[in-house]
Formats: sequence, C-alpha cells, structure tokens
Amino acid sequence: MPGREHGDWRLPLESPAETEHLPPRELTVWRKMHMRARYLQSMPVGADAAYGPGGVEGESSLVPIAGWSRFVRLVLAWFILLPLSILLIYALLLHLYRAGDTVGQRDFWLSVPVWYSLLGSGAFISLIVARIVTPILVYIYVLGHELTHAIAAIICMGRVQTLRIGLDGGYVETDTDNLFIALSPYFVPLWMGCWMLVLWCSNLACPFPEWEAWFYAGFGFWWSFHLYWTAWVIPREQPDMLENGLLFSLLLVVILNVGILLGVLYCFGLLSPVEYGRDFLDAAQQLLAASRELVSWMQHTFLR
Repeated sequence: MPGREHGDWRLPLESPAETEHLPPRELTVWRKMHMRARYLQSMPVGADAAYGPGGVEGESSLVPIAGWSRFVRLVLAWFILLPLSILLIYALLLHLYRAGDTVGQRDFWLSVPVWYSLLGSGAFISLIVARIVTPILVYIYVLGHELTHAIAAIICMGRVQTLRIGLDGGYVETDTDNLFIALSPYFVPLWMGCWMLVLWCSNLACPFPEWEAWFYAGFGFWWSFHLYWTAWVIPREQPDMLENGLLFSLLLVVILNVGILLGVLYCFGLLSPVEYGRDFLDAAQQLLAASRELVSWMQHTFLR
C-alpha cells in the first residue's frame, strides 16, 4: 500500500537573491536556527508545500474531500459541530465563573491548581514575547506534532514508514490514513501529557513536597504551548485540515480540545460533571433565547 503523508508543513527557503546584498557574516548554528524560527513565525502565507520522499518539491499531494462527503461534513459542521462548540465553551466559562462564586473568587484564583497553572502559562507567554528560545520551541513543536501523527498511526495498527523532523517543518509517512491520525496533533497535547505523567510517577517513586507546584505549572506551560502553536499552524493551510474539510476539521479540533480540558479540570477537582451538565443546559437555554430574540428582531426590522 502506498505511503500516506501527515503533518507536512515545510517552508520554502529564502531566495538566494535576498542575501546577495548583505555583508558577509559568519553565522553560528544557534544564529541560523534563530533566523529560521523568526522567518517561520512571520510567514504571512501558507506553509504547506506538501511533498514527501517520493514526490516532487512544490507539487502538492493534498487531495481535499469533495462531492457527497464534503456536503455531509459541511452540514454536520454548520448545524451540529458549530452550535456544540459554542455551547461547550460558553458552559465552561459559565462553570468556572460560578465555581469562583461558590468557593470565593480569591480562594479560587489562589488555589494551587489555578495559581500555578496561571504561572506556567505566564512563563510560556513571556518566552514567546521575548523570543528567547524560539528556535527550541519551534523544534519541540515540530517534534511533538510529527510524533503524535506517528503514535496515532501505530494505535490504528498502521506502520510508520518515514519520519522527518526539522526546524523548517516535517512529515510522517504511514501505510494507513484516517481522521484520527490526521487531526491528532491538533487536539492531543503530547508534551503536556508527558509532563504530567513524569511528575506523577516521580512523586509516587520519590515523594517531594513541591511536586504539586511543578505539576500544575508544567500543565499551564505545556497547555499554553499546545494552544499557541495549534492556533499558529492551522491558518497556514495544513493538509491535515484541508483534506478533511477545513470548517469540519477546525470545529472538531475545538470540541476535542475543550473535551480534553474538561477531563483535566475534572481530574484537578475544578469541575463537577453534574454541575457542568447543569451549566451546559443553562447555556443552551440562554443561547436559544438569544437566538429567538435575534430572529424576532430581524423579522421586525427587515420583513415589516
């Protein structure tokens, strides 16, 4: 069976003509990585010249979904996934707001899970703004992205034929293909899961008093890492998203990310399934009432 590529988002190298007018300068390996990372982050166009080891550079191997399958996925996206994603996010915000009121806003925000998670998230944002270790962060993201494709393929009883990772992108070639393999890096926070597993096992093997602080700070850091790079890479015409329908894939990724976050918050003791279910129904009623008012206003304004 011919190989199937996943996660190919390599960028073209700068034109040699752009460097002909620059004065000679010896570049260290770190400097080259930093320049490449800054160029990658500033790309205003798509980063998906999808070609694999058996293909031709610049010739896309993307085959977007079409026909009846495309129509069905569009209907599902507009009438099921879009309302569901809005409801899940609104209900989560409503639940967190009411949780703060229940235990007290100060106690909620200064609790160990919330406070240290915010500190970890703030640490990641500081690194992004300062661009101190951008090349390392880019490489870690590419590595995690392609490894997630590979792990998903193995879970689906597939075989990884080729794995390519670099600062300018990467790809995975497998002998199987499905929606889970294609979209897994966009909703599976691999490094966050690894961090939580390592800290949890370390505390079991050799308990130390500060493990909770490191555990939650790492969660905040790697969850922010996952969200930032996912949001950064999706607009760059990812084949994984386009071949399954952009709107369908995007909404599915949003729903799955919210679902994983809900599961993590439940494990942290910050979310009650019963209370969240009530908030979900409350959010549905509020949005339904708002929709009715909007329809009534439009009828009154445009059809009178």
